[in-house]
Amino acid sequence: MNTYEFTFLVEKDGENTQLQKELESLKGEKLDEKSWGKRLLAYPINKIKDAEFFTWHINIEPDKLADFKKKLQYDKMVIRYLIIKSNYSSKAKKATVKKVEAKKEEKK
Repeated sequence: MNTYEFTFLVEKDGENTQLQKELESLKGEKLDEKSWGKRLLAYPINKIKDAEFFTWHINIEPDKLADFKKKLQYDKMVIRYLIIKSNYSSKAKKATVKKVEAKKEEKK
């Protein structure tokens, strides 16, 4: 399985649960989720002026990724999405958080 960073925009906050079900139906898993909150779009997309932004780190087989992208293209609730290959690991994330916290303590 490969790890990918999946960033997407939806009109309403609760719509991402359906995406998780679609991901799990393809034997994928969500490792991490970050919500960026509701943001104003730079320009309207299909008459939508603001959207909820999310970033997930996901594990999925490369051949299943194509199927996931097809589902996203036909999904009306996903306004836009971007999937890129990532070197994400939970250990790396924890190390980064510790470094940031250490720098904050040094400044005090």
